[in-house]
Amino acid sequence: MTVFMPAAPRRPRGRAAALAALVVLALAGCQAGGDGLTAVSTSTAETPANWTGPRTGPIGPFKEQAFRYRKPLEVSDGGRFMRVPYDELKDINARDEVPVRKVKSWWVRKLPKGAEVERQYEAGGRRHAYLGVGKLDGGSAMTVIYIHGRGGNRFWGFDDERFGGNFNRLKNLMLQAGGAYVSPDFTDFDATGFADIKALVARYRPLTKGPLVVACGSMGNGHCWNIAQDAATARAVDGLIVLAGFPDERFFSSPAVRGRHIPLIIAHGSWDPDYSYEPTLAFYRELRKAVPSYPVRYLLFETGKHGAPVRMIDWRDSLNWIASK
Repeated sequence: MTVFMPAAPRRPRGRAAALAALVVLALAGCQAGGDGLTAVSTSTAETPANWTGPRTGPIGPFKEQAFRYRKPLEVSDGGRFMRVPYDELKDINARDEVPVRKVKSWWVRKLPKGAEVERQYEAGGRRHAYLGVGKLDGGSAMTVIYIHGRGGNRFWGFDDERFGGNFNRLKNLMLQAGGAYVSPDFTDFDATGFADIKALVARYRPLTKGPLVVACGSMGNGHCWNIAQDAATARAVDGLIVLAGFPDERFFSSPAVRGRHIPLIIAHGSWDPDYSYEPTLAFYRELRKAVPSYPVRYLLFETGKHGAPVRMIDWRDSLNWIASK
């Protein structure tokens, strides 16, 4: 098995580079006219005017009005592509008590005492800690595993006050829905780290009666792509969420594409200085062309930087979309 993991943010190569170049050329004309990314539309069947809001499903509302997307700037490709408004003055300065570091208390609901626990899992003789909430011992209606990026640890995915309180919302959503949420430590972003994640997925698959979803942030995206490439793990996972990352061309020939079609959500900020959105958007367009029936969505946060997808993704809308596939 080949494990994909770039050492650092980098420019796309090969097919991804060519696809990104085509996207840039297509965007150039409309950007000059001030129309943003409208040129990437492929369908007008659904528009911002008739957008119906967050998808309903097994995950019920929690602080819905606070965390739902504002009226989209663009909804196209039959609803698969959405360009979401983002404004640092509103979404950071007005939302946070200390910008980026501490959200205002109104956005957070602390969980009951004892609801959050720390446990350990084992992989290849290595023991790692993870934080969890919800039905961790069986019967979970849905399990979400969050894979952090470079410089992170298990505490990132459980931080109530960073990331605009969005992880606090995720914990509350899963707890009230009878689900489970897990944020682990792991060895690295290479093969050994992926073996850790495989072991954690294998642990929670039999404990989950509903969908098992893996969300990966930034450099952690490599492990989401490796899940799609690994036949046994791909069979165990029911959804992937790729946040502020990079594409992997192996996906086109992976078990996720050739087999059961794992639902995929890609979310990116249009001003991301670490990983440009252009390669992931080109990847999305190529996947739509190559496998039109593939269940994939692309969320582009207009003017959002690297942390925007983690801060802004509507977890309820996204998880209910995955559950519907």
